[in-house]
Amino acid sequence: MGELGAIRNYAYWGDRRIRELASSNSISLERRTNWKAKLGSVPFLGSLEIVEQARISDRAEIAVRMETAIGALAVEDFVNPPSVEFAKGVSRVDFSQLSGVSSNRDGVVMHIQTQSSIGGRIDVCLFGSLNNTADYVGASDQPLTGWTSSAARAIDLYIRSHGTFNKSQWDDPESLAVEALKIATQQGMNEKWEENQDKPWMRGSTLGHADESEWFAQIYSDVVLDKDRWTFRPGDGIDQDVERILIGAPLWVRTPGQKSVTRYSELRRSIG
Repeated sequence: MGELGAIRNYAYWGDRRIRELASSNSISLERRTNWKAKLGSVPFLGSLEIVEQARISDRAEIAVRMETAIGALAVEDFVNPPSVEFAKGVSRVDFSQLSGVSSNRDGVVMHIQTQSSIGGRIDVCLFGSLNNTADYVGASDQPLTGWTSSAARAIDLYIRSHGTFNKSQWDDPESLAVEALKIATQQGMNEKWEENQDKPWMRGSTLGHADESEWFAQIYSDVVLDKDRWTFRPGDGIDQDVERILIGAPLWVRTPGQKSVTRYSELRRSIG
């Protein structure tokens, strides 16, 4: 057996969503292995019984199968106009709890900021289950509290419906996208963070971030903002140069080892 080139860990793995997507699109996640022969009672020759057993693939193999099947539908360079069905990339991923949905701590939101090859600012907001998040990024942590968005429930219902249900007051794609980005970047605002905006661990709901991580997501909304419609103020948590916002659900986030993750609970403990 050869040496591993690098150790990779899954900070997020959406097993249920992956399997639903695979089942709906005839993507096989199993591999057929373990052929075995059994001699029978046929004189001189005997009989050969071949048994093929299905084995569940590991995460790395499932990820390869999904990426291969989805192929060019997964967009990495957002130079073409909307909309995309799947998106992927390698970048920093910020993790926060999704508050304001229910009394249970079962939601997570991930924020990714990237650029197209022509320099356009892209913000990706991914909403999933906290249960699918690895503990080394803070899934079991109790973060600080702070501001909760009134749009959180609408976003949660939108994701759970696979992008088909939105009867909220944010009933047009741009409005919903702006609210999703506010949740991803501003949820948990509090006095401590307002005084230390260069320290994201001081903001409530935040769990941590992972550098140079591979992410793959199913996208339900992809909008380019109308610059004449939106004027963002410093307190909005959205930079004026944002051009395009994607909302979706993560299939996986893969980190280059646990050392690439900054867990905010440890930073909060270090400052008392």
